[in-house]
Amino acid sequence: MPPKFLLLLLLFLCPAAVISQIPSIRLKFENGQVKSSFKSPNGEKSFILDAVIPSTNQSPALLLYSDSTGIIFRKHIEYYKNSCDLTSTIKKTTYGLQWDIEITAKDTDSWTAPIETSLQWIRQDSALFWTTWADNHTHPETDTWHDPFTSAHFQDLALTYGGETHLSRNTFVIPVATTFFNQDNIGLSFLQSLDDTILDLEMHTTADGKIAYRHINHRINSKHSIHIRHQIVFHQADWRDGIAWMAKTYKAYFSPEEPTVNSIVGCAAYSSYEGELDTAKYHKMAFSLNWKASLDFPYMGMFIPPVKSKDEKWVKYKQRGVQVDDGYATINRLNKYSEHLNQLGFHTISYFNVNEFGNGIVYPYKTTTVADDSLWKNPNNFVYTRLKKAFLKPAGLLPDWDDRPVFSNWEDCIVLDPADSVYKSFLLNQAALHIKNIPASSGICIDRLDWMRFYNANGDDQISMVNRQKTQSLLMSWKNLMDPLSRVMHNAHKVIFCNPLYRRIDLMAHIDSIYDEFGYMASSLNLCAQMAFFKPIIAWTASKENLMPDPDAYFQRHLYLGSFLTAPYPGNDHCIQPDAWAEKYYLDYGPLLSAIKGREWLLVPHIVQVVNGQAKANAFKVNGKVIIPLVLGGSTNQTSVMLRLPFTGLNKKKLQIKVLYPGQTKWKLLKTTSYAQTLKLDVPMKRGCALIGID
Repeated sequence: MPPKFLLLLLLFLCPAAVISQIPSIRLKFENGQVKSSFKSPNGEKSFILDAVIPSTNQSPALLLYSDSTGIIFRKHIEYYKNSCDLTSTIKKTTYGLQWDIEITAKDTDSWTAPIETSLQWIRQDSALFWTTWADNHTHPETDTWHDPFTSAHFQDLALTYGGETHLSRNTFVIPVATTFFNQDNIGLSFLQSLDDTILDLEMHTTADGKIAYRHINHRINSKHSIHIRHQIVFHQADWRDGIAWMAKTYKAYFSPEEPTVNSIVGCAAYSSYEGELDTAKYHKMAFSLNWKASLDFPYMGMFIPPVKSKDEKWVKYKQRGVQVDDGYATINRLNKYSEHLNQLGFHTISYFNVNEFGNGIVYPYKTTTVADDSLWKNPNNFVYTRLKKAFLKPAGLLPDWDDRPVFSNWEDCIVLDPADSVYKSFLLNQAALHIKNIPASSGICIDRLDWMRFYNANGDDQISMVNRQKTQSLLMSWKNLMDPLSRVMHNAHKVIFCNPLYRRIDLMAHIDSIYDEFGYMASSLNLCAQMAFFKPIIAWTASKENLMPDPDAYFQRHLYLGSFLTAPYPGNDHCIQPDAWAEKYYLDYGPLLSAIKGREWLLVPHIVQVVNGQAKANAFKVNGKVIIPLVLGGSTNQTSVMLRLPFTGLNKKKLQIKVLYPGQTKWKLLKTTSYAQTLKLDVPMKRGCALIGID
């Protein structure tokens, strides 16, 4: 047998032979830091934990407490005229270590400086590193897709939580940094707690084995302390094991709140089209949902205007001056559209946006006096009369006296901060009006979370600071809005989707599904998929050119990541249009995409491994079945895979193993077998693909 196969066999047959329990961890206070070490079959492994505020003066660390269970030490920090104390508490736990950092100050004056918390391996020659990145950064930056679940040797990297922009490749989406010692089957994940307040966060790694989180824009003063918690979790040498721990510990961020979302999601559209459809064709393409394109409202933000009756007409917004249909909308017409789509077996979600408002906004503007019930008809009158206190003023960019709004890049709308109580109430009322007036709609999709990167100099959240300016982080505005907004929507069993653009798992609480506007880009698809292990995801397809030059590979990477696609649909807004050539591939892969409807990732260590060849394999649980996408096999006719299935995933002693191929509609029986924890399958491939079903 080849060495690779022998190693795989060892992992699959004896996965707990090496790490059957958490290693015995030794802690030692040394040179003002904490040294942690543990034994493994291939020798002792050690790392150092430290917390600092760079570019400051610090006194020698003072040991406050030490015993067999943990260590507490403190550093005094001085920064110009300011100072603070940084206290680290490190204690042993059932999963490894918990590290709490508390930063307290006696000064009433506020200041800010980056806070760095790090784990430095003393020797890491055989170690590999992984995080929730766009790819492992061993390839030049191109549009070529690379598997984001491939680890790499430690390297000098600077990654931003959520990304500096929606096009950023140097991004991570879940604050987990994992080291693998494959020969020992040991993994160690260095996690940032999602229960903390996380503002701007960076991850820095070095080629010599250092992992550092850099926490930015936290306000330091005597009014409140800053708390940072890290968990250091031991597990098997598979990224799934560390993510499984995190998903279980912080379930609210990983799981949808409204379970009906899985029956709603499939391939989708973003269209204002209200005509007839070839219903049978779209069902075959796994089409399920239209995100009703944002052209029904009179202007951005006024999604359901305060009309006097459900049949009162208003003028739809004309994007780029183009009229849609007869140019009018009513509440009854919106609901009848959703009812009609429901009758065809499809669903709608309504457009929503919590930051952008108005169209054709001008500055400066002098309001005119109009009756309250007519104020909404003019976006300039409405926003300058009712919502001026909500204007976003990006910290550090405008002088105090300048009250101009920030303009979005869409049709002269402006950016508002939902921390403002009047605007927040307006948004919650808009959500309630959707539920009341469009009951046939399945929910909403919130666009443009990229505005959450900003800090508002017009507000004060008491915790953030940019340079010397107290601010309101729009991250905090979002979180404070989403608690009541989710109650409005989910109490009515309506779903909440979002188009992230700012890709951070801590923004996903209360979100049921992702519709990624840049999903045709390899980096965006990978990043968003890693926030959707237990939630549905739909990826944008901008045009049929996205399928080129290899349509099979395009569809198969979506299958691998458990993602649906935007379908060629009439009236699609800046996404793929009906096209016979493209539709052939959607029809070929429609049955395979339908088969993963409702999927959840099986985050079981070493659950599936390709034994030979270039193919990729993943594992999902779907309605009591295990589904294995075996994809990207190129021209190979057969691929061997090793499966290590948990009995709880199937709860059956006899298994039927079937396969489904692109261009086919019926599953074919591959074999019937008795349940075994380890199965080796030799799978015939077609077009480099086979969807394996086990039940």
